[in-house]
Amino acid sequence: MPLTEDASETTPVSARWTTRIALFSAALVLSALFLHRLFSIPTPVALNLVKLSILGGFISLALAFIASVRIWRVGAAGGARVFVGVLIALAVIGWPLPQLATIRDKPEINDLTTDTKSPPPFKKLAAARARDANNPKYPGAAFAEAQMRAYPDLRPLQINRSVAEAYEISADALRRQRLSLVNEEPPGEDFPATGLIEAYDRTPIWGFYDDVAIRVTGNSQTAQIDVRSASRYGAHDLGRNTERIRRILKEIVVRLEATVPTAEGDTPRRSSARRAR
Repeated sequence: MPLTEDASETTPVSARWTTRIALFSAALVLSALFLHRLFSIPTPVALNLVKLSILGGFISLALAFIASVRIWRVGAAGGARVFVGVLIALAVIGWPLPQLATIRDKPEINDLTTDTKSPPPFKKLAAARARDANNPKYPGAAFAEAQMRAYPDLRPLQINRSVAEAYEISADALRRQRLSLVNEEPPGEDFPATGLIEAYDRTPIWGFYDDVAIRVTGNSQTAQIDVRSASRYGAHDLGRNTERIRRILKEIVVRLEATVPTAEGDTPRRSSARRAR
């Protein structure tokens, strides 16, 4: 008579695959993060890997349920495998969940500016966007209305400095915020003059690309600074662009307070009050 294996000593196939698929899903997330952040693989590829990992997490949970039923009924082995697999799967599925409140509370927009009627344009940054990226042109009235309702504080910055000084201070502010400048078009000598600065920023963890443009207009006495920040990918920016515009404007104000007005065309000098600190 052939020997038969006791069911209580056999690990169900579903239990084994619970752990395997959970580990594979976690590896997908980490690979997407590593490759996108350090090697700049295309953002759609990274996002698809994340979606696949979340799907794998749900499959792992389904297999864990099947395995748990069998373990409960016949007392089969594999409880530890199921437990570990469930923990990993919940981590894979659960890490995006804290963003749900942000998605619910903030408008679904990805392009914000201090001048919604005539936003600073993207020139070199527009050429840098892939075909499957968001359109570099400003979306229009719907975005403007949503922005005004949610972020009414995003307004142009009016200053009593020459347009040349305002331009240099704005460029310095972007560098201090560690943005990568890709285009600098200083204002001309004929007034009113306009200068344009383009730069890109990357999110701290995933390294998603966001584009920034600063337009400086004015004359030898006054200037207006407008800032635009837009996500290259995704319909919802989770409030990143608003926070970035606020940081840039705050940095510009700090730079203004740290300098004193100079003659037209000169580099702004630091104030004696700032040097004394």
